Amino acid sequence: MRKVHIDSEIGVLRRIIVHTPGLEIEAMTPKEAERDLYNDIIPLENVRQEYRQLREFLGLVAQAYDLVDLLAECLEDAGHRYDFLQQFGRLFPLSGVMNQLMASPAHELAQRVLTGIRAPYNTLLHVLDNDGFAARPLPNAYFMRDSLAVVGTSFVSAAFAYDVRIAEAIITRFIFTHHPDFRNDGMLFDGPAERNRLLTAEGGDIHVLAPKVLAIGVSERTSAFAVDTIARRFAKKTGEPVKVFAVDLPKERATIHLDMVFTMIDRDAALVYQPVILGPQRARVVRLDANPDGSINYAEEGSLLEGLRKAGLDLEPVLCGNGRSVYQEREQWLSGSNSFAFAPGKILMYSCNAYTLEALSNHGFEVVSAAAILQGSAGPEEYRRLVVAFDGIELARGGGGARCMTLPVLRDSL
Repeated sequence: MRKVHIDSEIGVLRRIIVHTPGLEIEAMTPKEAERDLYNDIIPLENVRQEYRQLREFLGLVAQAYDLVDLLAECLEDAGHRYDFLQQFGRLFPLSGVMNQLMASPAHELAQRVLTGIRAPYNTLLHVLDNDGFAARPLPNAYFMRDSLAVVGTSFVSAAFAYDVRIAEAIITRFIFTHHPDFRNDGMLFDGPAERNRLLTAEGGDIHVLAPKVLAIGVSERTSAFAVDTIARRFAKKTGEPVKVFAVDLPKERATIHLDMVFTMIDRDAALVYQPVILGPQRARVVRLDANPDGSINYAEEGSLLEGLRKAGLDLEPVLCGNGRSVYQEREQWLSGSNSFAFAPGKILMYSCNAYTLEALSNHGFEVVSAAAILQGSAGPEEYRRLVVAFDGIELARGGGGARCMTLPVLRDSL
């Protein structure tokens, strides 16, 4: 039985990795928020309460793993622990605490990796700042999607555009190369090792739409060179030609990844932010026909949906904010286009995006609160098309939605 396999965005979800926001959130000050890529500081207890709905629902429909638990299981082995700390220590000055870290219980060490490792007493940083860190907390870690993307039976390890997030890729790459429950066919792209100024890639830009069809955003965080690299290696791995649709996104905060403006929600539907995907100023789209021999043919498409239609994916657009100019802008900022499918036609998204929910309802999606399902008053299997709406106004201020917070590992093929 395959343990790692994703060949669509909407196949029935079987296994997924998540991370509940923890004390790493509270280590961030208002001055540090922008550096940590947040729109604002967020209150931990409110965030955890909102996240609990998402986490509990995912546990109903799939086998859900927690990032810290998986990391701890890998760190139980002393050799693996040493390997990890050597990799982690290339990012942070850990020599003064290495012996202490090697001696820590595995779960405690895994927690400290996420919540931060304090500077040792015998360092200048500790003298200057009692709260200084040798390895800073990772407040973005609950956006699990960005650090790794499963593509077929292989994976892409992120080459993060910003230094503040590189450690997240070290963690997920370590799990996918050491944990027996996540055996796979190897890396298509080793982000931490291959990253440079012109070669960056993040999972929020990588969409597996069909077994040999990808859409990848060329964004402020994923470069054109990375798209070429992934396309070539994916074709070589499959041994067959593949199609990759490169979407040249606006390089701005609202469109950091493709999943902020486009997510597939059913076999024949996608949730889209109209100005970027369909409007007169829509993003340019280039189709890459990549071959196993490494060659690529490039062709411009009129739009992403037009190109996908030619590739056999005829997706009806459902408009974020119901297509109304002010509301679509506001709700896209609150991740209104960022949904996560746990089965064909069944998605998770924030309840605060009322006009987007209205648009989905108009397209035959029944809107049901996560709370109602968790209380047992409704079951996902009862609906043909379903939106499970969960609370997330504080989560949204962190800069991502349901797709951002989930790392699917195994789906049924369509």
